[in-house]
Amino acid sequence: MTNFDWILVLAIGISFGYLLRVAIKKAPQLSIVNPMSSREAQARERKNSLLEARMMRQVGERGRTVWKTALQPIFHAVRDAFRRIAGRLTALERRYVERQRGGGGTMDASALHRMVEEAKTAIGHERFDLAEQKLIAVVSHDPRHAEAYEVLGRMYLSQGQYAESKEALEFLAKLVPNDASVMIALGQVHEELGEKKIAHEYYSKGRDISPNNPKYLDFFIQSAIAVGEYHEAQVAIDHLSKVNPENQKIVVFEKMLIDARS
Repeated sequence: MTNFDWILVLAIGISFGYLLRVAIKKAPQLSIVNPMSSREAQARERKNSLLEARMMRQVGERGRTVWKTALQPIFHAVRDAFRRIAGRLTALERRYVERQRGGGGTMDASALHRMVEEAKTAIGHERFDLAEQKLIAVVSHDPRHAEAYEVLGRMYLSQGQYAESKEALEFLAKLVPNDASVMIALGQVHEELGEKKIAHEYYSKGRDISPNNPKYLDFFIQSAIAVGEYHEAQVAIDHLSKVNPENQKIVVFEKMLIDARS
């Protein structure tokens, strides 16, 4: 391996050693705290998944090769140990601090909302790493914070990180199953992944939830034509002509449908 590779391996080893040292040091202090609740365990898993994806993107292809080859014998053991220790420290230390302060809950709603707004501002300035950090912090404190998942999912979608976007938006869909915009966003993700039929299913759900939205009808019509559902496309075009008769795309869609049928 090159000097750079050895430095990377050494850095990983030092980081893990430091994590173990912190765990041992804090163990007596945290022993008075109750074990993690199922809610915290779920938050930990989602946070770890997002953080691991972010780390692997930043390390890059060369780092991934070194990580999986030079450390192959201990890769899985180190990763699992990191998750267990980091997750336990995060959850238990937060409870300990709250108990010491006499508090009974996590960060209040206004603070979480402020962090989401700060993340949106960071996205506007193309500081995507900062936005990601803030949004992951929000869902760590509140695993059911719908707005944070939506902003995170749309940010990933805009950056072409479709797997990460899909993960965030699918969980969001469980929180808000009747949100048309979420269904449309999931349709866009699957369309980018080349999964046209699944994309059409999500576009259909979005259209059903908000049947008179011209934008959602646009997505639905195009996907219906793409998967060969020509009758559905024609019905949707006719409906679009009623709810938005001045829409210039109507003529385009009719031509697309004629070309697809011929």
